[in-house]
Amino acid sequence: MIAPPPALSGHAEADFAIESGRCGPLRVCASTRGDAVFDRFFAAYDHAFVLPDEKEGRDGFLACLALNHGDAQTRLLARFGPFREWVLVAERDGDVVGGANFICHAVAAHDGAPQLAMNLNYVFVTPAHRGRGHLRDMVAASRRLARMSFAGAGADADTLSLRMFIELNDPLLMEADAYALDNAVAGIDQFDRVAVWARLGARILDFPYLQPPLSKAQAADSGLMLGVVDAPGTTLDACVLGAHLERFFAISVLKDGDPRAQPATRAQLDLCAGRCAQGGGFALLDPLPHLPALRAESGREAPRRGFRERLAGLATG
Repeated sequence: MIAPPPALSGHAEADFAIESGRCGPLRVCASTRGDAVFDRFFAAYDHAFVLPDEKEGRDGFLACLALNHGDAQTRLLARFGPFREWVLVAERDGDVVGGANFICHAVAAHDGAPQLAMNLNYVFVTPAHRGRGHLRDMVAASRRLARMSFAGAGADADTLSLRMFIELNDPLLMEADAYALDNAVAGIDQFDRVAVWARLGARILDFPYLQPPLSKAQAADSGLMLGVVDAPGTTLDACVLGAHLERFFAISVLKDGDPRAQPATRAQLDLCAGRCAQGGGFALLDPLPHLPALRAESGREAPRRGFRERLAGLATG
């Protein structure tokens, strides 16, 4: 018997504290609207992300957040079931330490068991607060808020499995100028960023991921890998991935668009559907043991095989 999906709690704003290991508590303010919380988020975000095809504009964020409410929400709830798109900022003494934007929603595994999934679209720590473990705090705050979105509405959200998806730059596919620019702004090398996320529990999904264009003025981003944080086991259920990608593409990326209308995204969803029908999944790969070998490939003249493909070869070879 397929269990019903959890219901939304109705939260549109949130304000709570989290304990930061090194520096004391942080106040987290979150919203599903284009309000003062969004303004604080966007002001800090705008300095943290610089690559043109990965960066969401102000109007794009506002369009996404508007889908949480009104007729658009009613239409999307009927199409996809419960979801929330959030922005949050974490502050100490009125100073923004970091922020995040994510979508969370209810999905089902191949056996019908309900799960929560979230895409951590953007997460950052402001330059003055880097090096103190605050990325872990931003992840913890986002995970807590995702569960709060479904708590207290007839479902025990704390007992449901939660899958956190993240996009990571592929260090082997980035153009040299983009690589250098992003390193300079973020204050971390691309390979080191993969290592940081791996130590936070992220595994690289062996899946041919492509993010569709964020707007008509932008291009699809083929230089990204999809990661999953703290997923148990060595594979991810294809049914969970397909349901998640369809919602993430339709809402966060395409702003109420149809992911099946684009060949590249339709191919990804079809791949998930085929493997879902077979009860299968996609491998989750730990990059840490193979980072030295992969880093050595950087800058070499060779066929353009990306980090994920080479990692899969090393992991199975």
